Amino acid sequence: MAERSILPDPQIVDNTLHGNMTVRFDQLGSELRVKSLALQFGGTQRLLLALDIVFVSDPHAARLRRAVMDATGVPDAEIVISASHSHSTPFLEPFDGPQPYFDLVMTRSVEAAKAAMNNLGPAKVGFGATHVVGASFNQRVPFHEGVMFTRDFREGLASGRPVDPRLNVMRIDDIDGQPIAGWVRFAAHPSCVIFNAPVSAEYPGYMTDAMSAGIQGKPPILFGYGASGDINCVPMFGTEADSRQLGEQLAAQALSVFNSIKTRKARKCQAITRTVRLPLDPMPTDESLDREIAEVEHFIAALDDNPDLEWVIGINCKKDWPVENKKRHVRPLAEWARKVKELQAQGFEFPSTWQRRITVWLLDDLAIVFESGETLIDVSMALSARSPAAETLLVSMSGGADAYLGSDSDRRRGGYETYTSTRYAMLREGRRPLPYAIGAADRYTNEIVGMIQELLKQ
Repeated sequence: MAERSILPDPQIVDNTLHGNMTVRFDQLGSELRVKSLALQFGGTQRLLLALDIVFVSDPHAARLRRAVMDATGVPDAEIVISASHSHSTPFLEPFDGPQPYFDLVMTRSVEAAKAAMNNLGPAKVGFGATHVVGASFNQRVPFHEGVMFTRDFREGLASGRPVDPRLNVMRIDDIDGQPIAGWVRFAAHPSCVIFNAPVSAEYPGYMTDAMSAGIQGKPPILFGYGASGDINCVPMFGTEADSRQLGEQLAAQALSVFNSIKTRKARKCQAITRTVRLPLDPMPTDESLDREIAEVEHFIAALDDNPDLEWVIGINCKKDWPVENKKRHVRPLAEWARKVKELQAQGFEFPSTWQRRITVWLLDDLAIVFESGETLIDVSMALSARSPAAETLLVSMSGGADAYLGSDSDRRRGGYETYTSTRYAMLREGRRPLPYAIGAADRYTNEIVGMIQELLKQ
């Protein structure tokens, strides 16, 4: 195990990369770190790098894995880049200009990876879990005008929509039984603050710091962002104090589990990495695009007379947002449609499938599935139910950063996650241009179940 700070100097942060999610340095939250866990079993070496960052795009992840591979000799397929998805962190810069923050993240990640490899030694491992009530809520609330993206945890909890209550804990001891590392997974967006936020790892940072402080020797604890494309933390749009409180409350429950775990030498430590291709929606017709453009334009114009308006093409703004925030939120919906029309007129052929990188680790009876997307709760829980492993955990934003994947029922409902979210990438190269099609989630689950079955036979 090893860790390094990835907190940048304020002058290298570009807050224009996402106008609605900015960070400030007059107040600091939990520390931003990269933590590296090195494993060796049967002559095979693996690395897990857990970064306190909102996401690492597919191209950034590929470049980062390559740098780590060159520095350590660990093969690309055996390296997992796992982002915490904490929303109060700077964005990595695109590759068409200077990338001072990405350069810092890459340098510190390579340092942590090399140090973790140098720290390899005999170890024992164990797993445990508890269930947490009231720390998360489902943001997708079926509504007569569409699927409401609720930012109010009371509405989400009252809807009865599902969450993943599992708080999963891994404990790693040295050969004498003294803790040397840990890993904790929870499925809820780290989004206590979001807009104009103090730079912070949010609740994952507070949780892992509090856990480390409560264990003899203060070993590093890594965070795994459980699949929660439609799950937010309680509260959302709160304060940094809320983030700290949530992290420390989760830490208290995770510590109880950690202390109860009995470790032993691993009997099995297998892994497989694969890229799967999932079907996309067909291109929309010009007529449907024109209707949506007109609806968005009408909504924007009507806001000046009625600032309380919320709904447009089946998605909602937060009712009490300032008018300019609402306009900024919905303009890309129409801009995307115009770009699609232009490209179709030029004869451009959009892809019919899109790829996701999946790495499965099978540690004794536990399957950890690292995915490059952000999957909704129904798909995650269906995978856990169907998996032949005793316990299966989906960890999102790992190896890349594709957007949401929902079940067929969620795809039919529409809404931000399964219908309009891809528009905010504005057809940039390397970003998914269209929603996933009906049947994509079933194909995804089948592929992962097949990978787990292969590992169980080895």
